[in-house]
Amino acid sequence: MFLPTSIAEMKKRGWDECDVVIVTPDAYVDHPSFAMAILGRFLEKHGYRVGILSQPRWKEPESFLKLGVPRIAFAVSGGQMDSMVLNYTATKIPRKEDLFCEDKNPFFSSIGEKKYRIRPDRCVSVYCSQIKAVCKDKPIVIGGIEASLRRIAHYDYWSDKVRKSVLVDSKAQILIYGMGEYPLLKVVEALEKGIAPEDMRIENTVVLRKEADIGELLSGAAGDDADGNDPNAAVLLPSFGEVSSDKRAFAKAQVLFEENDDRKIVLQKQDTRYIVQYPRMLITQTQLDEIYDMDFERRIHPSFRNVPAFEMIKTSVTSHRGCLGDCSFCAIARHQGKRVVSRSRESVLREVEKIAATKGFGGTITDIGGPSANMYGVSCKTANGCAKMDCLKDGRGCRNLVSGTGEYLKLLDRASKIAGVKRIQINSGIRFDPCIMDDRFLHAIVSRYISGQMKIAPESGSDFVLRCMNKPPSAVFEEFIGRFEAAKADENKRIYLIPYIIAGHPGEGRKEAKETERLLARHRLTGKQFQIFTPTPMTRSAAMYYLGCDPYTGKRLEVEKDIKTLMKRKESMAY
Repeated sequence: MFLPTSIAEMKKRGWDECDVVIVTPDAYVDHPSFAMAILGRFLEKHGYRVGILSQPRWKEPESFLKLGVPRIAFAVSGGQMDSMVLNYTATKIPRKEDLFCEDKNPFFSSIGEKKYRIRPDRCVSVYCSQIKAVCKDKPIVIGGIEASLRRIAHYDYWSDKVRKSVLVDSKAQILIYGMGEYPLLKVVEALEKGIAPEDMRIENTVVLRKEADIGELLSGAAGDDADGNDPNAAVLLPSFGEVSSDKRAFAKAQVLFEENDDRKIVLQKQDTRYIVQYPRMLITQTQLDEIYDMDFERRIHPSFRNVPAFEMIKTSVTSHRGCLGDCSFCAIARHQGKRVVSRSRESVLREVEKIAATKGFGGTITDIGGPSANMYGVSCKTANGCAKMDCLKDGRGCRNLVSGTGEYLKLLDRASKIAGVKRIQINSGIRFDPCIMDDRFLHAIVSRYISGQMKIAPESGSDFVLRCMNKPPSAVFEEFIGRFEAAKADENKRIYLIPYIIAGHPGEGRKEAKETERLLARHRLTGKQFQIFTPTPMTRSAAMYYLGCDPYTGKRLEVEKDIKTLMKRKESMAY
């Protein structure tokens, strides 16, 4: 049974109200890859009545009361992606498709009528404003990637200015960053007990507090990285007033945030109050298994048809969370974190068995993976890992990194033997770094788990740009190409590499762009997976774009902002 989306569906369950109403601009799909489903099911598992308010007509405030007033709180998300990233291309042209909407149509109105986007720009703030217009008394919890990546003062590419935390702009009561199942449960439990959000000290949350209420934290706050790993230590970032008017202060805030994000309480003054971010929860394998072992319909709610994003992942399985790569342009480290937590083999296999038993299953599991598929099972020889967590170290790997490729191959092999499964594919990103892509693993995936094309992400052919991206040098990629071609020949497979390339990343000028062109031409690599750089909020690359320099070193970087030049550069690289 789906979670209720209307009063009629609530009545079928015998409910007169919901405890929590989850509000999302995405079509409701009851699948563990969709946030509204996994969060809703997790709260339901712990005894709460949860409704899903999917795609409210946000210009009409009353539409936010479709499920009535919740007993405890509204939980608001901007959807599976940041609304500005999803609504606009890198060249700021409005997108005409939204894969999380029915038939890709991003509008409530029919094609050709006056445009009324299903997903408003700055969705979280718009939703909160409209909810408050009709229901001022219930707390609003915000989360999801849009809230997560805008939780401190940040550079916003679309307005070309530094903006306040979305917690301030939205006037919500509390923000949950990262993966939110356990933090949301703790917040809901605390709200039910009558605890004010500003008095909560819950992992993965951000609250607003008056200066008078955080004197103890301020007195112990450091302006630079504090020693040790004391979770009660606090780090004070330059204020919004400072970072919005002084680029040196912005650079300092970026560095302090990156170095302390997961481990310390982070403070930043915004107007007369302070945002207080509590450290990230380190989820365990047992807890991750508990989340994914829940039952889902694994279908689109009957009120929707043909949601393309679901068709892409309906027979896929998430095997782990987090990414060691820490690429400068990528939001994963800021959202999911750099620590990889893998599900147990047994938990993944149970999910594959459920999919295989589903009516209409065609026999193919389209993916078993995560942010980078071959990071499943990785671990560290040290108890707590190091503070910097530069695990891949130019592709060769830290001496304490334990590759999980053997465990991953065992998982794929066991999954392929489950009754009804004819084929396992890997469609998640795959890192080509030698430390997690040994030849045994490469031969295995080429022979059994890659079909026709292997997507890989060199991102650039310039070593200078790659250093800015925190990616391994081009020699590591070229070494991989040689190993890949040898594996193809040994396995007698016709598989082609499909490269992902970013044009216009900070540090790339004409010289660096030509280096990328030459690398691609040298290996006869072409494709359509080439994109112009988009500065994603709170990432290091976005800071480089705004500052025109490396925030760590202050070294000047070339930043190309002319759209026509960038489009020509992308086309020249692609063909």
